[in-house]
Amino acid sequence: MIPWLCTDTGLEAAGWRHGWSTSDGPDFGGDPCAADRLAAVRGAPETMLAAALGLDSLAWARQVHGGMVLEATAPGCLGEADAVWTSRPGLGVAGRSADCPLVLVGIAGPTPVWGFAHASWRSTVRAITARLLAAMAAAGGDPARARAVICPSAGPCCYEVGPEVHEEACRRLGAAAADHFAPRGDRWILDLWAANRAQLTAAGVPPEAIAVAGVCTICTDRFPSHRRQGAAAGRFAAAIGRPARP
Repeated sequence: MIPWLCTDTGLEAAGWRHGWSTSDGPDFGGDPCAADRLAAVRGAPETMLAAALGLDSLAWARQVHGGMVLEATAPGCLGEADAVWTSRPGLGVAGRSADCPLVLVGIAGPTPVWGFAHASWRSTVRAITARLLAAMAAAGGDPARARAVICPSAGPCCYEVGPEVHEEACRRLGAAAADHFAPRGDRWILDLWAANRAQLTAAGVPPEAIAVAGVCTICTDRFPSHRRQGAAAGRFAAAIGRPARP
């Protein structure tokens, strides 16, 4: 057991190599496309995470709070995107966070496929999790055979946003988006866990196959939090993959 790595029992039982780091693990802050990371040197945090999960390597992206989904066919930084998927054995895909939900998805089947979404509020209202599932389905993955986990992030206990976020969510996602907001004075509490769970179920993932870690990064010091720590916050990471060999 790696002391700085957490896992979901459902994904673990289904054979997915996955997990998310804590503040006790390597810091995934800084430029995700820096030369040492692209070279996969021993001390690079992505190299450490791949080794901890028993994977050959990882692919990731420079996250920009948008709606772009990319396929990973090789390790390293793919460019700008907020979701990455692959079906290449031994290659994991990884995202980083300091409050935003990271959604890990594994779809079993004749050709397994796996991916992650960085579901910040801007990416969530651009339906990043739904877009990820659509890309995985187009690659042959059946959402009915998926398992997913929403990793620790800013929770509905603490995540306050302004009225402009509520307005944009309703404009982009429709009136149903209002179900994920609760008023707090002149601001709103946004439940990103519920919003992304709704995108998973709408895409065809069985509700019982979706786990929510339920840990708010703002409430605890176990994970980096931009809301709690400001510019001093590091980043933690989450990854999922299949080993190249059983």
